[in-house]
Amino acid sequence: MLVYGLFLLSWHEYKNIHVIPGLIIVGSFAVPFSVLILFYEINTPKNVSIVRVIQMLVLGGALSILISLVLFAVTPLLGILGPSAAGIIEEVGKLITLLIALRMVPMERYRYRINALLFGAAVGAGFAAFESAGYALRIGMGNASAMLDNITMRGAMSPFGHIVWTAIASSAYWIARKEHQDFISTIKSSKFLLLFSVPVGLHCIWNLPFAGPFMIKFWVLGFVAWVVVFSLIQTALKEIGELTADDKTPLPMSNPTPDPSA
Repeated sequence: MLVYGLFLLSWHEYKNIHVIPGLIIVGSFAVPFSVLILFYEINTPKNVSIVRVIQMLVLGGALSILISLVLFAVTPLLGILGPSAAGIIEEVGKLITLLIALRMVPMERYRYRINALLFGAAVGAGFAAFESAGYALRIGMGNASAMLDNITMRGAMSPFGHIVWTAIASSAYWIARKEHQDFISTIKSSKFLLLFSVPVGLHCIWNLPFAGPFMIKFWVLGFVAWVVVFSLIQTALKEIGELTADDKTPLPMSNPTPDPSA
């Protein structure tokens, strides 16, 4: 936020076009990255490196946008549902990205549900930031003031959108796959479909052409999303405690303290 403030001050004072890329990049990534750090800190096993998180953020964000664009092009949903089609297409696109990414990491190391929340949040944060940068660039080509307003608005709304939606979607797959042997049976399971329908439904409603007074629609949707996320976090932390207890073994007594009375 400090870096964005410096770019904003430079723009207001000198109107130099070279400041625009910094405004767009930093302005679009500042809040999503901050929310992602929250998920990183909540990952109490600390078994995911910050390098892995950045990979998921950048590569996952870029790949999920590409997959979503392909799905928009090859499916008729946009013409049928309008903007709400993004709720299905983009959530599926981000989930496919996660599944591809998970094939490239050692799954035996990332066995906790809390890891799923972190990976989902990383891909969602990347998608949100790159999408916001795209909107800012398109709007800024016509009106710089409107571009800054868009960056501020999307930054303020980003904690309630793609980041938490993808965290929920990732958890849905993580939870369901433990009871099924293959990908097809996992995504067809009621446990997966029920939880995955939450981000899809929230996203579809988010894109409907109404906001209500004081943009209440977005605040309500964001509240619901975070209630679900905090519930998943509590369940994930409980799972860590159970797994840790199951794995606990007595410490070796290789160098016991001598008994002075011996």
